[in-house]
Amino acid sequence: MKVLVVEDDPFVREMAVAGLEDARFEVIEAASGGQALTLLQAGIAVDALLTDIRLPEANGWEVARAYRERFPDLPVVYVTGYAEQMQPVSGGIIISKPYRMSQVIAVLSAALA
Repeated sequence: MKVLVVEDDPFVREMAVAGLEDARFEVIEAASGGQALTLLQAGIAVDALLTDIRLPEANGWEVARAYRERFPDLPVVYVTGYAEQMQPVSGGIIISKPYRMSQVIAVLSAALA
């Protein structure tokens, strides 16, 4: 299963990528919302989206909506360290930072089962 990780904090992104790869997910990473949208425009297909909410260029809500336009049933997991106005796509799951990778892996595994 291929997961797109969208996270602007390099340390958090590296930890998420390593954790998902250890759990045998194929991972694509983007350092900004704009980079994630560029991947979408390039035709990159993914099985799930793990995105921060506060991102440069396009926020996590915008990224999720764009991916859901192309992949309507795409599982979306939002991670955030901020209490923000909630705008998740239907079926999206919000996990607060700091989070445990085991929690993210369990949610993604269930969503992709």
